[in-house]
Amino acid sequence: MIYYIVGILLVLGIIYLGYRCFALSNQLNNKNNELNSLLNSTEKKAQINQEFISSLSQELRIPLYGIMGLTNILVNEHPELESNKNLKSLKFSGDYLLTLINNVLQINVLESEEITPIKKPFNLKELTQNIINSFSYAIENSDNSLDLEFDPDLPEILNGNPAILSQVLMNLISNALRFTRNGNVLFSVHLINKKGNVNHISFKVTHDGNEVSEEDEKSIYQEFIGIENVKKSYLGTSVNSTIVKRLAKSLNGEIILQNNSQAGSEYAFVVDLETINPNDKASQITGSGDKQKVLIVDDNKLNLLVADKILSKENFECTTIDNGFDAIELAKDNSYDIILMDINMPKLNGIGTTKRIREFDDKTPVIALTAVDVTQLNRQIMRAGLNDYILKPYDKNILLEMIHKHVRN
Repeated sequence: MIYYIVGILLVLGIIYLGYRCFALSNQLNNKNNELNSLLNSTEKKAQINQEFISSLSQELRIPLYGIMGLTNILVNEHPELESNKNLKSLKFSGDYLLTLINNVLQINVLESEEITPIKKPFNLKELTQNIINSFSYAIENSDNSLDLEFDPDLPEILNGNPAILSQVLMNLISNALRFTRNGNVLFSVHLINKKGNVNHISFKVTHDGNEVSEEDEKSIYQEFIGIENVKKSYLGTSVNSTIVKRLAKSLNGEIILQNNSQAGSEYAFVVDLETINPNDKASQITGSGDKQKVLIVDDNKLNLLVADKILSKENFECTTIDNGFDAIELAKDNSYDIILMDINMPKLNGIGTTKRIREFDDKTPVIALTAVDVTQLNRQIMRAGLNDYILKPYDKNILLEMIHKHVRN
């Protein structure tokens, strides 16, 4: 009899354990479903956030492009205004605002880990001088000094990503100025060594001053800067360490910090940049006998004016149009050496316009001029038949180098 009782108890125990396992399994499945739902909701919110930041960046870039373009036109057409205090202030504000916008956009890109630097030829000496010039107004009424030291052994034209390089360097200089009072900031560019066509280059920012001893945990190497420190800062907030380091990493570079409260601080950004083979460089378009014909497509009249002014002065014959449909007809009826295509246009955007042009013309280079986050458009741009892109606002020399790259005499 006792065996029957024990057997019944065992069976009941097994049934109970099975029931508990089933209940726990259901609970785990329910929790798993809740977590998946929460994950999907979080990813959706993150996607919406990325799209919002990209749209905001675009809306900011469009008017900034006009401001910076017209400022450069004023300086070029009226050299006597180059030292004008108000114009220098306007140019500095535009350059610095562009850097801040790039940083906000870069946060969006880096969070999704989709940053893919695109290399292009650029003038290193000119880039570094422009960076120094962009800060010149900021120190004009201070007791600080900002100087550039450029190694004469460095080749001027190199291959790399000037936009990301500029962001890294401007943030290092900005950080140095923020923690310098009555001191000196030296920005030096040196060739460490050269192997073949690869130049191992050091960009150093060295600074001293009364506040250098307080820098330790308040610099760009702190994840975020508190608002109480922002109020003391020289140029406002700088990009946080994660963003700067990721930007540096995207260029296969490294940032090294040496801090000495007595002597000052030194940031070294070390990166490899390739020398451009003279045989691969596009010949200069300016100075040639015949003008190059360019079609500029943009729905913003101010953008058309800026591009027309820049290129007309560089011996181009410019045709401007404000919509994709008319651009297609012009491309059918005329022969152009290059087409500059705005991406974000109403009715028919630049990608759709280029696709239709490619139905009858697969040879004319088409360069995208865009304020859109191109990391989200790379695949569409390539499929549409666009040859390259420039992010607005762009520097005149970057535009000319891009054209030289795709148009040859």
